Amino acid sequence: MIIFGTRGITTTPDRGQFHCPSCESAQDYLLKRVRRFFTLYFIPLIPLNKLGEYVECSHCKDTYNIDVLDYDPVADAQVIEAQYFAAIKRVMIHMLLADGVIDDSELDSVMDIYENITGVKLLRVDLKLEIKAIEASKEGFGQALATLQGCLNDEGKERVVTAALRVALADGEFQDEEKVLLDEIGKQLGMSKAHLQGVISSV
Repeated sequence: MIIFGTRGITTTPDRGQFHCPSCESAQDYLLKRVRRFFTLYFIPLIPLNKLGEYVECSHCKDTYNIDVLDYDPVADAQVIEAQYFAAIKRVMIHMLLADGVIDDSELDSVMDIYENITGVKLLRVDLKLEIKAIEASKEGFGQALATLQGCLNDEGKERVVTAALRVALADGEFQDEEKVLLDEIGKQLGMSKAHLQGVISSV
């Protein structure tokens, strides 16, 4: 009597390193592939259709969809950092526009603060172009903070408030419009009034 049938066979066609979501660090992985084989007398002879693939962490043994291999935490962190820098710049521009008057000392303050935070020199001509673009777009203040909401720790929130406050004080005055905007910044970032006041006092 001839005994034949099919069964799944798991192989390991690839291995390497990846960022394991469970371990939250770089770990070795095994790429597992399951393929159906035609068997004769229980011996796999002819490969048939592929049943699936998955990634197994060699450390914690958790398994994941193979898309996990495309995750690059460094690249993702760089994107978030770029969004953070862009948002801080937009917040400072909104503070520039709050009292309706922009002088050279305020522009210098924005340029200096941005360079201190990012390590990148902001040219005056580029800053002026961005100010005009925000004025023309009539961007709401909430939009400037949209990328920051829910993703900053207390230190990050304090840096945003400090940057905005230093711009407001650059002309030697702290106008009512600027105070209102600073309160709104704290509110949008989820800061308590006491926390916001503490940052203002320290500056």
